[in-house]
Amino acid sequence: MDPLNKDLLAKLTQTAPRLPWVVDWLLDGVWSVDRFESMPAEDYLTAGERDVHGLEEIIAVAADRFYDELAAAAAQAKPLAPVITSDTAVVVFDGTSLREIPLFLQKAAETGYRVIDRRTSVAALPSSTTAFVEQRLIGKPVAPKTLPQRKELKDLAIRAFYFDDAISTHQIHCPNGDKVLLWSAFPDVTYQDSDARFARHFADMQKLYDTAWKNTVMQIPRGKRIVLTSDHGYIFFGAGFDSTRPSDVCDFLDQDRFKVFGDEEKVPDPALHSELQVFPDRRLAMVRGRIKNKPRGPAGGKIYRHGGLSLMEMLVPWVVIEKER
Repeated sequence: MDPLNKDLLAKLTQTAPRLPWVVDWLLDGVWSVDRFESMPAEDYLTAGERDVHGLEEIIAVAADRFYDELAAAAAQAKPLAPVITSDTAVVVFDGTSLREIPLFLQKAAETGYRVIDRRTSVAALPSSTTAFVEQRLIGKPVAPKTLPQRKELKDLAIRAFYFDDAISTHQIHCPNGDKVLLWSAFPDVTYQDSDARFARHFADMQKLYDTAWKNTVMQIPRGKRIVLTSDHGYIFFGAGFDSTRPSDVCDFLDQDRFKVFGDEEKVPDPALHSELQVFPDRRLAMVRGRIKNKPRGPAGGKIYRHGGLSLMEMLVPWVVIEKER
């Protein structure tokens, strides 16, 4: 798919909201089932990221206010807790991106689930795990492994289960139609591995989804609908997939993809740094698009990163399934 065409430029410069058609473009074109099924995993990854890179480079030059739309969508996103009912369970696969939606659909078909809905949701601001827990779940920025003990969820009669990795298991019983939240550290935990330095990590990770799916989705009692979603996605920074625009804005963020500035620190002026999305009331700044940060230490060699305001970090899966009768 060639993102450089007149139709695309016309859509990007229109006054109407642009996020809806970008989402359609991602779901039905870039990360479509046809592509997923017809390409080797690494080719699917690189072809899709090439397209997203091309679009975001155009956005940065011709339509940077698009990131205001993306930030507004995140700010207006509804809480997750009300979705969890006696009829609907939620499974959060931490760090899952839009790339995995076709994989979710494939696993559903293989294991006898019917797909009810397939769309996107939005990460929190910033696009980090603890921010998601705070803004969408319990109002406090805590690690998800503490969710099974949190009073905030117990007060809502929600039973939370945390899975350390793809092979972790729990016996999930819902004798009284209990509300159930499953939070899996997979696949996010795999991005801490040294293999996250390579594109093949995406392909290798898929092999673990069989186990993760059996230990989470398939443990939920029949009769409940299941929402599959994530707290944030990952941007892929393979060779040639970072922004070509020279920028030093990541220096303001201590080479992270976002920063919450202390009371004694000066918040960057967005008028002087168009590559940053700044939220003055929160003293928060996030890097826009595919500008590549340069973290120090072991993380420096990893090409999958999150925390910023880009399409692949901010837009996450929302797939609803139920067991075939």
